[in-house]
Amino acid sequence: MRIFLTGFMGAGKTAVGRLLGERLGLPFADLDEEIERRAGLTVREIFDRSGEPEFRRLERATLAELLERPDLVLATGGGTPAFEATARLLGTGGMTVWLNPPFATIVERIGALGKASRPLFRDELEAWRLYRSRLPAYLASDLRVDVAPGETEDEVAARVALLVSCDT
Repeated sequence: MRIFLTGFMGAGKTAVGRLLGERLGLPFADLDEEIERRAGLTVREIFDRSGEPEFRRLERATLAELLERPDLVLATGGGTPAFEATARLLGTGGMTVWLNPPFATIVERIGALGKASRPLFRDELEAWRLYRSRLPAYLASDLRVDVAPGETEDEVAARVALLVSCDT
């Protein structure tokens, strides 16, 4: 079974994904962390040195490699489902689950330090526009999990585990 967690930056994909993997007895990977490990650079450094097109190329290649695993919980990058090539890979490889907290919760989670490390979240208004532009891609997910303000990652992981178990 492969489960791909999608959603905007700060949606909780990595934290929920780790817990979901534990609950389901599946290995967990974070796509951005895998890209960083293979490139020897942070996502921010890749964007600064080579630009978004190079990051997206690395993202496609890394995702294709990860899809060779038969079982996996994968936290995708915020833009992964918004690009045709990676969206196609996600669509053929497993179940997509959109984690959807309110945008205000995302802003609160990211905070000032997160804004400094996230190349596409330097300005809240620009981030809001980006979020809105990605909504159609998120809406195409197999499952949507609305995350309430204050809901813990463990609570979200438990809900996702239940939904995934009922849906398979």
